[in-house]
Amino acid sequence: MFEVGKRSFEHFRASGDSPAKVGPASSEEIADFISYLSLNKKAPSTMHSYVCAIANWHKVMGWHDPCKSFQVKAYLKGVTRDTGAPDARKPITINLLTRLIDILPHICSSPYEVELFKCVFLLAFFGLFRIGELVCANKTGPNSRVLQISDIAFKANQMRVIIRFSKTDQTGKSTTIIFEGKANEKLCPVQGMKRFLEKRRFLPGPLFRHADMTYLSRFQFNKVLQMAMEVIDKTITNVKSHSFRIGGATNAISKGVPYEKVKEMGRWQSDAAKSYIRLPCINVAALV
Repeated sequence: MFEVGKRSFEHFRASGDSPAKVGPASSEEIADFISYLSLNKKAPSTMHSYVCAIANWHKVMGWHDPCKSFQVKAYLKGVTRDTGAPDARKPITINLLTRLIDILPHICSSPYEVELFKCVFLLAFFGLFRIGELVCANKTGPNSRVLQISDIAFKANQMRVIIRFSKTDQTGKSTTIIFEGKANEKLCPVQGMKRFLEKRRFLPGPLFRHADMTYLSRFQFNKVLQMAMEVIDKTITNVKSHSFRIGGATNAISKGVPYEKVKEMGRWQSDAAKSYIRLPCINVAALV
């Protein structure tokens, strides 16, 4: 995204809409760039990413960062408010998660693959994981920033998971999550992890690997999820990898977990967590 954002800014400069052509940008120029992106129907998340790319570019060059100014922050806040659209991704519910787990033996190529996808699906849901924290970008390239086999440890019926890097922790300060297991529970992520590790050969590096020890990739994760959804119900759309995180947050709130605790569980540093919580409609007739 760094190079894409930088190229977009350079294109903006070359278009004649900017008085400056080279060198460091001013806050006014960044504000104009944000307006330019908005007019070109860029999503708020894209605009934020591009501005972050420009900020990083200035830091690399040793220039003053113009993106920290109040003017730039106000512009970003304004376009987010004016152009932000509801997140169309659907949450995965407990019922749908159960159906996904049940369908895996019918679509996966081997018992090993069944346990692999059971484990990663359960962990993604109950741990409120981002897909980039769990699996590699591709099946061959090494990635030390995703969950490693050394990040998993057990003590009695508990499982400790160390998240060394995340979207909100790029410097590797790490976060530790403790899962309390439940014996004989099909949806227990602790039991799911134990079953997977019984089949997985011990090899250092990324945790989620196929039987041939190539890495589970984002594409493969999404492909199996898509295949499972087509078997379960083709009419259910917009179920994506992030649907596990959205569903996990929604499920936690519906079970009475306080909002601040859910923020902590999902490693959110802002109230962006509120947009993930999709509680069902209230059936008044059932309550009176």
